[in-house]
Amino acid sequence: MSSFFRTVNRKALSYSLTTALLAAMSTPLHAEQEFWEYEMQPGDNVWKIAHEMLTDWRAWKEITQLNNVSNDRLMAAGTTLRIPRSLVKTRNAEVDLLTVSGEVQIQRNGSSTREALTDSLALAEGDRLLTSANSSALIEFEDKSKVLLTPDSELVIKRSSVIGAQRKVIDINVELAEGEAEIRANPNKTDNSRFIIETPSAFATTRGTVYRVRAAGDETAAEVTQGKIEVGNAVGSRYIPQSYGVITQKDAPIQPPKKLLDAPQLPALGTVRYLPAKLQWDKINGAVAYRSQVSEGETFNSLVLDSIGPANKANLPVALADGVYWLRVRGADSEGLQGNERIAQFTIDARPFPPVIQKPRTKDKLYSGPVDFIWTEPEGADNYRFELAADEAFTKIVTTTTVSDTSLTLEQVQEGNYFWRVTSITDEGKVGPAGYSTAINVKPVPKTPELAEPSIGEDQISLAWQPDPNTQYFQLQIASDKAFENIIVDTRSDSADAEIQKPEPGSYYMRVRGFDNDNYAGAWTSPQKIDVPIENFLPMILWGIFSVAIFL
Repeated sequence: MSSFFRTVNRKALSYSLTTALLAAMSTPLHAEQEFWEYEMQPGDNVWKIAHEMLTDWRAWKEITQLNNVSNDRLMAAGTTLRIPRSLVKTRNAEVDLLTVSGEVQIQRNGSSTREALTDSLALAEGDRLLTSANSSALIEFEDKSKVLLTPDSELVIKRSSVIGAQRKVIDINVELAEGEAEIRANPNKTDNSRFIIETPSAFATTRGTVYRVRAAGDETAAEVTQGKIEVGNAVGSRYIPQSYGVITQKDAPIQPPKKLLDAPQLPALGTVRYLPAKLQWDKINGAVAYRSQVSEGETFNSLVLDSIGPANKANLPVALADGVYWLRVRGADSEGLQGNERIAQFTIDARPFPPVIQKPRTKDKLYSGPVDFIWTEPEGADNYRFELAADEAFTKIVTTTTVSDTSLTLEQVQEGNYFWRVTSITDEGKVGPAGYSTAINVKPVPKTPELAEPSIGEDQISLAWQPDPNTQYFQLQIASDKAFENIIVDTRSDSADAEIQKPEPGSYYMRVRGFDNDNYAGAWTSPQKIDVPIENFLPMILWGIFSVAIFL
């Protein structure tokens, strides 16, 4: 039974109930009734209503007979008159598509083609709107009633009429084939205006309230955030008060309304400096999922993000432009009813984006001396502020400079632990968020050993050099030439000394270099000459005598 259905006597009440039930049995949707129900206001009478609402005022007698009215002067305010729609004076009400976000299509009444929409335009009865993922459309009717069509939804404007000549009574009927509609109906509280939304499994009607309706197959969910609505189907109907909701099934009795979950507590969101990012809030008792929506305005006339998931957070993608936004969050219970919501403002100021560090990275092996720093070129960046610090908080700056290239070489970096970052700057001088910090470790280069004087024994040569705590092992080379083109010894030593087999008498050259635990080689020592003397001259003397004798 309609919440606006009242009569002044038992006979009229019985008649109206019977007619309403018959109408409900003949069709599952409230919108298809053949009568317009008018709730009388203080000072109203049938004669006055006939002149205002009917195409022919002389039909007032038919109205009194239909409603069993013997004396309309005695009818109390709130009494409902049932008026055949064929007698009601109507004109088409204005309907406008105010905002479009993302991919939205329209299928005009009588057309089989769909057109993409990018801007506002006038709508008419029979028009069908379709939103895709991450898209929304805001519809406004002549009485300022608004419908926000959320992503992946389809809605048809079945009727939008102004009834009467002066009172601006609006009769709106829309069909939500699938998806979700957020409705703010009759905000000016015009008496007798009505808003009906149908789904494949139910209908919801109101004369002024704020609520949400979702349609998915044979299931309809309705949640009231302000005022109250009536939800019904072919089986019956129920009132749903503020902060309550209901999920109905096709051709099944309407269940009692269920209290909606409390609104979440949202923290101060402030300014988002880095994208992607996430906005988080406290969990809601009884929530198994969370619906988060982001809009560029506090009234949520359009959506730039709309998601639902089990985590109590909203993810902000890189594609979001800098600017002021509003976050709206509500929890969903185990049955799928979404609760009361709360909104909070935040700002994105993430551009120009920081560059991506290319080298050196934390895992790279670096040694004291020249170090090359390289990064990418983000969109909108013309200059870069380079910073090298001894701490992650960048309070101990070692070097800072501004460059226009995407690389920088520091000629002398001492051993130690450092952090470096690069911040983008536009040509107008706007400084982006501080670049991401990268830790690096600069190791000491293995020292060049100092060579000791070789000790030449009878069969071996003992070699030694200065040890180094950062050196893990040494490489020793001996050659017969100073350029080390003819190497006769190339060996590894894990200590700062070595013994080699004494070569044939003559002049030789030795050099040594150290390696650390990453197999990084230090510099070679300067070549050191080794003279291996001739210890027995008798063979040489005999050979000389023999050579002279042969010659003679």
